[in-house]
Amino acid sequence: MGRLRAAGRKKEKELAAALAMGADRSTWTTKDVGEYNKLVLTSDPLSFDTMKTVVVRSLRFSPLHTLRGLRSYLKAMEFSERLQLEAAAFDERAEGTEFRIPFFVFQGDSDVLTPPEPARRFFDEVTAPVKEFALIRNASHFASFRHPDRFLDLMLTVVRPAITAQPVAR
Repeated sequence: MGRLRAAGRKKEKELAAALAMGADRSTWTTKDVGEYNKLVLTSDPLSFDTMKTVVVRSLRFSPLHTLRGLRSYLKAMEFSERLQLEAAAFDERAEGTEFRIPFFVFQGDSDVLTPPEPARRFFDEVTAPVKEFALIRNASHFASFRHPDRFLDLMLTVVRPAITAQPVAR
């Protein structure tokens, strides 16, 4: 809300929509959850820049993707919006915090959609044979897109050894 207010007239319509949703998330519709997520991401300069310059650009200009593939990606995003209400109501603690498999949380240190502090609190409650929490610096919700080199490094040096029991040869 602070970012929308700070934007003033430029984000007046978005601020009104956010206020109309109300603070009680249990009353939100699927559309409200999707709109909230969009407002959070587009009002945060780092997240918005990452979406525009990294995520979309990589899909548009990748030799591995076609325009049809991009259209499919956007349809998939549209489909996943229908699941957002359920996802927003999901209580990860109700599913348990004891795992018999490795558990990893890698995310952006500036994630505004899934803030690092609650993610860290949940991570601290988890019991697992191997677990690791890492913040990717100067990244938001799309950390693996913003800094694929750092994400790949974590996958190779932390995840791979934990699931294969073999360290990476360097």
